[in-house]
Amino acid sequence: MNLTEKDFAGSKSFTAKDRIVGTYFFYWYDIYTKEHIIDGDGTDALTTHPPTLEDFSYKSVRWHKQQLAIWRRRALTWRSWCFGVRRRNTNQHWLALELCRFEAAGGSARGIAPARQETARIGLFYDTSTLQWNHWGYHTDLTTDFGTRFFFATVRDFFSCIPPRHWAMIEGKPIVLLYASAFAKKWDQGFIDYTKAEFPKQFGGRVPWIAPQDSWGVKGDNTCAWGGALAFRNPGIGEIGPGYDHSAVPGREPLVREREGGKFYEESWLKFLRRPSNFVMIETGMNFTKARTLPSPRSTAESTSS
Repeated sequence: MNLTEKDFAGSKSFTAKDRIVGTYFFYWYDIYTKEHIIDGDGTDALTTHPPTLEDFSYKSVRWHKQQLAIWRRRALTWRSWCFGVRRRNTNQHWLALELCRFEAAGGSARGIAPARQETARIGLFYDTSTLQWNHWGYHTDLTTDFGTRFFFATVRDFFSCIPPRHWAMIEGKPIVLLYASAFAKKWDQGFIDYTKAEFPKQFGGRVPWIAPQDSWGVKGDNTCAWGGALAFRNPGIGEIGPGYDHSAVPGREPLVREREGGKFYEESWLKFLRRPSNFVMIETGMNFTKARTLPSPRSTAESTSS
């Protein structure tokens, strides 16, 4: 904290016209404690399984390096990793850093150009469930002074842990995406305005670029969504996923969106490319078993019109 412009030497920023693809990097599995791998009744907590459960743990540096290495090999024009912070109560305390790496690269008219290797750019996906479920037992009222400061503290604490040269920024503004509004007790525009006013005081004059989920109904720099793994959405920032199945989660009505061998994911991309915006997020991006080369927006438009 207490940064100056000198601290941003070597950092890069996207422009408002750049095409950006991000992904959420969730990790909360731990093979050693069986956390989220075995349910409380002893049954399997995983609907589908990775190729191996060896060292399958968010506490393992080796595992994280392996996941990032796999993602780097994906044949996407742009790549990203996004961090999010999540705090549970003292009995379920874990810090889920959703790491998103953004890599800008040019796409050819008839295909995808190889991505350049760049320094990791990291933004915040704010898991707003912490506004209700936290180890203080505080249900956050974002219309109060304490509530706005509570919200801001997560944004502040997150970026204080990330070297400025790794920040994902648009026009010099660090990227913050918000999850659902339902976890807040009450809210209004004030918590966004407060965060934008206070953040630059401690971080070298940088004002955050905030995109609330469409459920918030407040003014931000853009609007994001959630649920692209169930159906393509694009309220401003596109949301795409390969499918979804939480049948193994206890206490939930099964919700399934079949992957269809990759067809659902591909069709979601085609919907996006027919009417694209400059920013798209991929849900469950670390769970693909096979990367596929995607057509460029131009070639898609041509094939659609013909």
